Amino acid sequence: MSQPMNFNDLLQIRCGGEQMMMGSGPTEVIEIESREQWEQKAEALRQLYRLILGHRPDGYDQPLDLQTESEEDCGEFLNRTVSYMVGPDERIRAYVLIPKDASAPLPAVLTIHPTNEIGREQTIGNDPSPKGQSHAYGLHLVRRGYVTLSYDIDSTNERMYPGQRYFGNAPFYDKCPQWSARGKDLYDYSCAVDVLEQIPEVDPNRIGSIGHSQGGGITIDVMAIEPRVKAGVSNCGDWPFRLSKNPFNRCRTGWWIGNVHLRPFALTGKQFPIDLHEKIALSAPRPFLKITALNDFKYTPEEEHVTRAAFEEMERSVRQVYELYGAGEKVEFFNHMKAHSFSEEERSLAYDFLDQHLKS
Repeated sequence: MSQPMNFNDLLQIRCGGEQMMMGSGPTEVIEIESREQWEQKAEALRQLYRLILGHRPDGYDQPLDLQTESEEDCGEFLNRTVSYMVGPDERIRAYVLIPKDASAPLPAVLTIHPTNEIGREQTIGNDPSPKGQSHAYGLHLVRRGYVTLSYDIDSTNERMYPGQRYFGNAPFYDKCPQWSARGKDLYDYSCAVDVLEQIPEVDPNRIGSIGHSQGGGITIDVMAIEPRVKAGVSNCGDWPFRLSKNPFNRCRTGWWIGNVHLRPFALTGKQFPIDLHEKIALSAPRPFLKITALNDFKYTPEEEHVTRAAFEEMERSVRQVYELYGAGEKVEFFNHMKAHSFSEEERSLAYDFLDQHLKS
């Protein structure tokens, strides 16, 4: 890559006269200078994103039918197992961890697990391995005074498809060929927010999200389209498509098939309709922290000069959007060279960020 990565398109919009939308008169692409111009572009970006998420089948507009199945006293907190509907004949279970000695209503965080076989179990500390304990952010955050909710992403743990390995989701497309796995992820997430809004210990105006890897990518996408989430932290969660060495990573033909609607773009060499910097900017002015390993996504330590320059340029561009709201301090980027990990330093940074923006 001989030239620095450019993200200046974030602050560009087409402008023309009163008849522009009718195709009359000349137009030009100009630099966005106001919040009103950005919000017009932001709505267009969300429309593009919804288009590539695909079409949700009929039958998904139904009551949650939220039920409490059990409650365990874990000393410092309660572990309440709840179940609810996320589709026709599709009831899932989730863990709601609730601090015992804190005064309600409390801030809450949706803790979205990475790609693994045991799903939500890892986020509440039930994976004894060192890596598993580094991903136990549901357990860590309940000890800091948050209500946390952890559920299985479709195609893993209790939601694994028969005859498939974890995250083998080809059967999903047999059932919903016009939708996408990421579209289903975001629908499931919105159901989880609905659940939190019905938990009496939760302050519905202080709901946040955190995730590593797959969970970090979902957090980015949720923040772009779900205004009820007031703060987000993504660790090693996503990569700019224009920087990707193989964009088919997001639209594979086997194992985890993220979004089939992106394949024509990947095959023809066209840019995806919405890229990482645009999705992060759609969080504005809500607080967002992006933690990135610069030697991730098949990039080596020797290529740090490429990835660092790209992410610093992306940060500069996204911050300009936040500054349109007078909220430049609410978006943070932290880059490191520890590969695809969530070490103690990054976790501390993430938890302090949530404290700053959800405990006020």
